[in-house]
This record gives sequence, structure tokens and C-alpha cells, in this order.
Amino acid sequence: GEDCLWYVDRNGSWHPGFDCDFFTFCCGTCHQRYCCRDPLRLLTERQQRHCLAFSPKTIAGIASAVVLFIAIVTTIVCCFMCSCCYLYQRRQHLRTPLQGPEIPLSSYPPAAPPAPFPMDPKAGPAPPQPGFAPMAMYPPAGPAAQYPLYPSGPPVYNPTAPPPYVPAQPSYPGA
Repeated sequence: GEDCLWYVDRNGSWHPGFDCDFFTFCCGTCHQRYCCRDPLRLLTERQQRHCLAFSPKTIAGIASAVVLFIAIVTTIVCCFMCSCCYLYQRRQHLRTPLQGPEIPLSSYPPAAPPAPFPMDPKAGPAPPQPGFAPMAMYPPAGPAAQYPLYPSGPPVYNPTAPPPYVPAQPSYPGA
């Protein structure tokens, strides 16, 4: 015989599937099933599965799940983009540089802080700061490199000097 699949009645109660005897069929509707011998009342397995797929409660459940998913995703996206939200503020706080604790490396000596302005090597040693003892300067490791001296001011105009560039010459005759 034809098997009756599980179903949900009009009250929302679930009923397990059952087998019909030999020469009997699963009969009834989507919400009430029983075994009978009348082929006009036959409810095929395909019709039974169609009842499960498109029941109003199934459609409502799927629609609710989709709406809930979209609401959660939208809330999370908006919360990362809205400045009044906690997640946005936390993300911005993590992005700001030098906010975290500084972790010293024990295998390296601490580096000296950078000078507030570059030192001019021709100016000579800086005067000692109050509260600090002056230190002896180390001699250079080898012979000092000799660099060409640059003029101290702008170049002087010379009317007889050639131009700094060669003007383009026409590449065809008669131009």
C-alpha cells in the first residue's frame, strides 16, 4: 500500500507517518490523513510532499528567518558605520595609533628619542643642558670623507654663458 507521510493538522499538532495495509492507500487532505480503499481519495506521496513544502506555517517560518537575517546583518553594518554605536567607537579606538601599551624589548637597549630638530654638523657641539653632564665625543672611525664645497649663495648671472639647455632644432628642412 501507499505510505502516509508525517503531517501537521489544522491545530498545528504534528503527526508521525504510518504505513497502510496491502491494497489500501493514503487518503485525506494535507491536514488529515488516513488509510482507505477508494482510489478517488488517494493522496500520492508527491501530493503529500507538496503539502509540506507550501504550508502557510512553512512559508511564514522561512519568511521570518529571512527577515531576521536581513535585520541582523543591517544592524551590524549600521553599527559599524554610525558614530553613536559602541562597535563603531571601539573600532575607531583600535585604529588610533600609539594608544596601546608600549612593550619594551628586553634583548635590545632602549633607543634614544629622536631630536626635536635636525642638528647642523657645521654648527659644532651643542651647549650642555642644565642637569646633564657633558660627554666626551668619540673620534671618527676612519679618515673623514671630503665632499666638494658648494658656493655659499645663488649663482652669479653671466650674460656670456651658454643657456642651460639646447633649444630644439626643427627636424625637417624649410621650417
